[in-house]
Amino acid sequence: MTGVLGAAAVGAALLFTAGEAHAAPVTVPGIGSIDIPNEIAAQFGIIAAAPQVPAPESTAGDAGDSPGATDPSRLVGIPGRMAITPADPLPDPVPVQSLSPEPLRPATPAPAPDVRTVVVAGLGSFTVPGGLPPLVGIPGVTDAAATGMSEAAGASVPVPAAMPKRSTGQRAIDAARSKLGAYYRAGGNGPDSFDCSGFVQWSYRQAGVELPRTSYSQLAAGTPVPLDDLQPGDLVSYYGGGHSAMYLGDGQIIHASDSSSGVKISPLNNMPVTGARRF
Repeated sequence: MTGVLGAAAVGAALLFTAGEAHAAPVTVPGIGSIDIPNEIAAQFGIIAAAPQVPAPESTAGDAGDSPGATDPSRLVGIPGRMAITPADPLPDPVPVQSLSPEPLRPATPAPAPDVRTVVVAGLGSFTVPGGLPPLVGIPGVTDAAATGMSEAAGASVPVPAAMPKRSTGQRAIDAARSKLGAYYRAGGNGPDSFDCSGFVQWSYRQAGVELPRTSYSQLAAGTPVPLDDLQPGDLVSYYGGGHSAMYLGDGQIIHASDSSSGVKISPLNNMPVTGARRF
């Protein structure tokens, strides 16, 4: 209804002003395109639909003097239509929980090493790689792998034979061998230089047995032993008890010989034997 009344008012205005003013084409909804004088269009706030086009310049004289020139004051400004496209909406914010760090997981424990236990008599137990072949047939060695094989086969587990206990004389010989080449010194009783009886006394002391200090006292101690029954470590006395040595085995003795040789190994019968003792 309002559109019709507006159109009627525009029509009435046209009746009173026709032929008196410049006009511009205006499109009225429901009516069509009509020419409205610029003055009326300005009073009603109507913007002409026709684009603003200046008249062509005259070729004769200045533009303001030419009868074909268009008066800028009578031109109707027609703004161009602009289609405003709303900006794309912002994406949904990332949920806070998705920004949270991934919860820590317990570390996977490393696999247990493949090992087994081997027991060596007199030394203790040792850990060896599980892939090592079973240690069988070795005196004094008990291997868990060999034991498992025996049990799986239903056989009785062999008990390793105990290593034979070393005698006092053998332990004394081990100590004596460690001093081969040491200097001979009269009255010396170790650990770097010895006389004959001092050497025997020091060697037995390392085996836990205390012997008399002089060669004559050593021949008088211990248990007499025949020469054909000597064992390693037995005392062998020479020159009527004036020189002490230790039987090494295989017809040899070890002794602190003299200042030119020191501790050395010699044949048993290299000197006249007086007797032998066992401690």
